[in-house]
Amino acid sequence: MLELRQGADGKSSAGRLNSGFAGDTLNAAIYAKRVNPELEVSFLSGIGKDPYSQGFVEFCQQEFLNTELLLRSKTANLGIYAIDVDDKGERSFYYWRKDSAATQVIQLVNEYWINHELHAPTMVFFSGLSLGILSDDDKQSLLNLIQYFKTQGSQVAFDPNYRARMWSSKAHTVTWLTKAYVLSDVILPGLDEHQALFGHNSAQDVADYMQSLGNKELIVKCGLDGVLAFEPYGQVHHQAFNPAPVQVDSTAAGDSFAGTYLATRLANHSVAQAIKQADSVARFVVQHPGAIVETSIFNAFLAKEMG
Repeated sequence: MLELRQGADGKSSAGRLNSGFAGDTLNAAIYAKRVNPELEVSFLSGIGKDPYSQGFVEFCQQEFLNTELLLRSKTANLGIYAIDVDDKGERSFYYWRKDSAATQVIQLVNEYWINHELHAPTMVFFSGLSLGILSDDDKQSLLNLIQYFKTQGSQVAFDPNYRARMWSSKAHTVTWLTKAYVLSDVILPGLDEHQALFGHNSAQDVADYMQSLGNKELIVKCGLDGVLAFEPYGQVHHQAFNPAPVQVDSTAAGDSFAGTYLATRLANHSVAQAIKQADSVARFVVQHPGAIVETSIFNAFLAKEMG
């Protein structure tokens, strides 16, 4: 999506906003590629034929993402969202994405599939926002597509990334998140989301619920209580909360965590190692404005971190 945001000082200048490109799964894809450059990371979405859509393609290519599956709509354009960040770095989102090209992604995939093969990736990552922008019929079609990939050998990872305004009710949300959970192998919820939707009051409550849905690798983000990891046989790791020295913008905290965690796991590192790396990246990202930290700044951090 096209992102509109305030300046680095938290204010717009003479009524002007900075622009860029971002979105939860896009942010995760970018950080995954940056952390593990050997990964081939493809991004699937619907875009338009407008200049901003072309700019989006070029932006993804600059981040070394495979753009073959950025499918162009003939009738719709790139979605837009704006971020308002308060003096504590907490953000509010405002969206203009109804009828955007991304909402047509299932139709575009079906058209693409007529003349092209869709090869199963090593892992598919999607989110509650991926589902939330779609009609219920298209939600089911997306899950069917992911199920197809899974039968071809793909792992499935999911972050609920709950935004109440995208759903008609809590019951509606729970229905679709549960379907996604059943399908997924790796799940990265926040405890606050599960408190709001399922009445879960602890990470163990979330783990017990996921266990009832099948064997899962579960990473529960618990705010001040840190991050807890569970596998079918119980809790396997606890990463204590380590706050950033200053929080400028929390927009991509969860996205950078997810992308880094998954990329690190795909590099055959342990759950504990992946959480440590993901926590470090997210802690760094929130100290900078916008969802995507400037490449040279991030690479310098990563070189120091890995060194």
